[in-house]
Amino acid sequence: MSLLKNLTTDSSIADEKDSIGGSVLESGAYLAKVTLAYVTKSNGGATGLVLKTKTADGRDINQTLWMTAGTAKGGKNFYEKEGVKHYLPGFIAANALSVLTTGKDIAELDTETKVVKVYSSEAKAEVPTKVEVVVDLLGKDIIIGLIKQTVDKTVKGADDKYESTGETRDENEIDKFFRAEDKLTTAEIRANASEPAFYNTWGAKWNGVTRNKAKGVAAGTAGAPKAAAGGGTKKATTSLFG
Repeated sequence: MSLLKNLTTDSSIADEKDSIGGSVLESGAYLAKVTLAYVTKSNGGATGLVLKTKTADGRDINQTLWMTAGTAKGGKNFYEKEGVKHYLPGFIAANALSVLTTGKDIAELDTETKVVKVYSSEAKAEVPTKVEVVVDLLGKDIIIGLIKQTVDKTVKGADDKYESTGETRDENEIDKFFRAEDKLTTAEIRANASEPAFYNTWGAKWNGVTRNKAKGVAAGTAGAPKAAAGGGTKKATTSLFG
């Protein structure tokens, strides 16, 4: 039985909507290929998708997409706010990746046990480890809307809580996925859109911009606009995955 079976979608939960919200790459849209995708569990029981991709020029874009909450919060892929259910951001991203590359929700994908190199905090190195690989995602092309952001450097205190050191660092965060062949989002595909309007909207907002998430650092830092786009041709869509 696949470890992804509990990540089913439900019509009563608000679905994905289009909204602006190695070395660090500049913010922009990058065409990449999935090189590895496997399921992981946090110490608290949250389920994550470890995603590793590589751009056409050999740059790595890697991130763990946390698809469920931990055991203490029921291990669900959604939360409720003011009586309305919302999918977790990590689930939205993982499911969008699945839909845009395979035409299926992530809960429909199977996993296979394989041995891959995973970083071990004990060994302080990557060691061969058995994991559940989402094989249907391997080798698939996807356009990644990537944001460069400045965050606080943190250190674990005596109470085991992480505190800011007063210094900052830059990192990348996956903000959006677009279908490689036509740059459409899942929301646009569901709406039978034929033009990638949100791809252009997202680029106008984020291309070349550095998002500041550090506390105590002047906000609004932005780089000069920069084009960094994945390829693909536009085509009309007549069904959700047409």
